[in-house]
Amino acid sequence: MHYRTLWLGAISGLALHLAGLGWDVYRHSRDVTLAQREDVLSLANPSHLMIVAGTAIMAACLLGVAVTWLNERNIGGDGLWGSLLRGTGLPMVGVAAAGSIWLASRADSGGHIHDAGHLHDRAQVVVLDPALARAVGPAIAAKFVTSADGHTHAADVPGASDPMGEGSAQHHHAEIPVTAEQLASAAAFVAELRANIAPYEDVRRAMADGYIQITQDLPGIAAHFIRLDYQRDGHEMDPARPEVLLYTKRLDGSWRLVGAMFLAEGVTEEPPSYFGPLDAWHYHENLCFVGSAVRTVASRQDCPGIFTARTPWQLHVWTVPTRGGVFAHDMPEIAPGAYPGAVLPAATELRVQGR
Repeated sequence: MHYRTLWLGAISGLALHLAGLGWDVYRHSRDVTLAQREDVLSLANPSHLMIVAGTAIMAACLLGVAVTWLNERNIGGDGLWGSLLRGTGLPMVGVAAAGSIWLASRADSGGHIHDAGHLHDRAQVVVLDPALARAVGPAIAAKFVTSADGHTHAADVPGASDPMGEGSAQHHHAEIPVTAEQLASAAAFVAELRANIAPYEDVRRAMADGYIQITQDLPGIAAHFIRLDYQRDGHEMDPARPEVLLYTKRLDGSWRLVGAMFLAEGVTEEPPSYFGPLDAWHYHENLCFVGSAVRTVASRQDCPGIFTARTPWQLHVWTVPTRGGVFAHDMPEIAPGAYPGAVLPAATELRVQGR
């Protein structure tokens, strides 16, 4: 009777294990990027939990069969060593097996990226398909071949391969789980945005059309000019209606348009995502806007101007060549750059100059 129960338990554990494997295979077939975003074994993953639970049940039942068999046949005799063998030997094997499963559940695959929304933590490279690179042009393609250290690596370009064959050593960056469609959409978006904001190369045209300067020329992120009627217009991430234009004097001393910034329509916990892991959104807290400048304060009481406890999610899109990447938070070339930030707001400075 004991054997029958234990064998039924072992078969049930095997069935649960196989069901978990099947479910996991199905999940991976539906999402090809899943392997890059999950641990080797995670007990918080329901399919992994089924695999582990099935294995544990099967192992426990088989150990029970072995213990029953040892005791029935009095293996080891009636002495101390026989009792130790029957009483502790196999349970210790079970504990060791359980410990191995627990250690596997704590392991992290070194090639996985767990936070695709933040691309600044590790060196990462996106390589365009050669045909797509030719279609979008080298200027746009180059923006997608970038790493977190701010450098473009010639060894990681399309067409690079292992000339020594599969047996040779390889050294490459962590891979971003991005699809060809996401790359193509991002490249098309940047090209359309660049064409749409070209008339605003002259900052005076932007101000005439309603863009208002709300920050000084900040190192790395430029001066922000916002168009208030675009903030809640129902057009999120519209290349024809960027909420913010980014200008800097840090490149050559004149106001230069270097990109745009898009605002989410509402304040939410999760950021928007239009191009998978490519568009890295961010937000700010406790900002104090006074005239054409901004600073961070501890509380509303410390702000003599307009206090913003938390901004909506924001995304910088740099439309000029930059080694930081087209969707990077910072533009390294203007941090700090050869010129100091503008002392006067653009409108005041240009009026003083009579322009």
